[in-house]
Amino acid sequence: MGVRRKTRPRRRTPLIAAAVASLLSAGYAASGSAAAADGPPPQPPPQLTQAKVDGAVDALDRVIQDGMKKTGVPGVAVAVVYKDKVVYLKGFGERQVGRSGAVGPDTVFEVASLSKPLASTVVAGAVGDKSIGWDDPVAGQLPRFALKDPWVTEHVTVADLFSHRSGLPDHSGDLLEDLGFDRTYILEHLKYEPLSPFRASYAYTNFGVTAAGQAVANANGTTWEKLAEDTLYDPAGMNSTSSRFSDYDKAENKAVIHVKGADGSWEAKNVRDADAQSPAGGASSTARDMATWMRLQLANGKLGGEQIIPADPLERTH
Repeated sequence: MGVRRKTRPRRRTPLIAAAVASLLSAGYAASGSAAAADGPPPQPPPQLTQAKVDGAVDALDRVIQDGMKKTGVPGVAVAVVYKDKVVYLKGFGERQVGRSGAVGPDTVFEVASLSKPLASTVVAGAVGDKSIGWDDPVAGQLPRFALKDPWVTEHVTVADLFSHRSGLPDHSGDLLEDLGFDRTYILEHLKYEPLSPFRASYAYTNFGVTAAGQAVANANGTTWEKLAEDTLYDPAGMNSTSSRFSDYDKAENKAVIHVKGADGSWEAKNVRDADAQSPAGGASSTARDMATWMRLQLANGKLGGEQIIPADPLERTH
């Protein structure tokens, strides 16, 4: 039996599951000062017409096929949301070079850092349930969590870590993940990283986001994976979305990671198990499910008239 090696493909996006949406929504109008006091601000006034949207959607097949021809990317799935409707949902190409199996709307992709806005949606749900707040420090929910500066350790919040403003260096902890260490070990070793000025500097940090996600899960007495499932994926009907690598791995209809070689060809080369940083990069989903998530985002947390995620904490993520 072969050993599957966990490797991290850097700065490559060979297979893309895209949920594309216009930021136009219909039927919203400014309702005076009460709207600002009682909830999120109204959507901006329309910038598009139905005819323009129809024309753009009609051109998408050609645009996508031309892009695939130019780049050689093996497979793509695309969704477009407009006025709370999925107006385009298609797959192109193949799930793995050299094997039969077409990409479709229900092909599961590892969505990499699209996991972060999924995670912030989950946290918004938890904040709405009052289990934790965006401005609550994470230290009280993470045993043995510490950063190099004790004051920062006591004050860094969920929002700070999701905003990459904790002072942690860029991609802190990623090398430990590459070496095979798990989430607990990595989070407990962030204290050795030098810090930039707190809330006055920005550095993209997967394990900062992961620390925040884990703190929210701990505040709810569950795992991050179960919290995401119970708060967002199940209520929204995103039945092919998961924050567990094992769910992606066992899916029959899944796209695999490809790497572009020196000759320009794509090879199915790496297996990426991102469970260690699941809130930041470990989700998998389909174009169909991501379109559902986009509908929820554009409707301030609602789907089909039901409030899945409370509007106010979700607005904070925008």
